[in-house]
Amino acid sequence: MKKVSEKVIFYVITFCIFFLLFNFVAWLENTYIPLNTQTQLISGIVILPTIIILSFIFASLLFKSLKESK
Repeated sequence: MKKVSEKVIFYVITFCIFFLLFNFVAWLENTYIPLNTQTQLISGIVILPTIIILSFIFASLLFKSLKESK
């Protein structure tokens, strides 16, 4: 049961980090990049998987540091 709760907490942290990164990148795109089909395609193919990977990396580092601090 402890492993299941750890996984749930890990994925919730990952989702929160993903949501924050996604909103930050969306704000940057809306502010500085003109909206057309090429930028949307690049965003969908390159930026979105990068944000997903970064959110898992940041969540694992955060989760690891929280486990070691106890």
